[in-house]
Amino acid sequence: MVYEKIWQKILNPDEKIEYEFSIGKRYRMFGLICWGIVSIPLLFLYGIGVLTFLIALFYYGFYLKVANAYAFTNKRIVIHRGWLSTKVISVDYEKITDITVVEPLLDRLITHTGHLAINTAGTTFQEVMLTHIAHPYEIKKKLDHLRDQYQSR
Repeated sequence: MVYEKIWQKILNPDEKIEYEFSIGKRYRMFGLICWGIVSIPLLFLYGIGVLTFLIALFYYGFYLKVANAYAFTNKRIVIHRGWLSTKVISVDYEKITDITVVEPLLDRLITHTGHLAINTAGTTFQEVMLTHIAHPYEIKKKLDHLRDQYQSR
């Protein structure tokens, strides 16, 4: 488990991780490549290109993955956002009313990513959005399967 330290702080003793993921790798690599291309002309301006590329490398190579940790447990969805300052969102399976897969054209064609919009009981708006995830339909199937298992208990 990649995010074991994060989940140790959050999970209850009787809870276990069934699936964990983050921002899609192709999305992160595409962003890094774009900023790398932008950095090349800036190399001639007193090394600003090097600084720009290093910031992009930190953001796309490290930060996005670490600051967006998603997990499906045997009871709920857990979302951990942030790196130095953090925020944890938890949604019990029984509270989920519907899940929508959103695949914007450019995300689908270029980075093969999409979003999961999760609604819960008592609201009319999407409370939880898992953005730029790889294979959103497959992840939705995993979530549906885990919800079915939870409800059949």
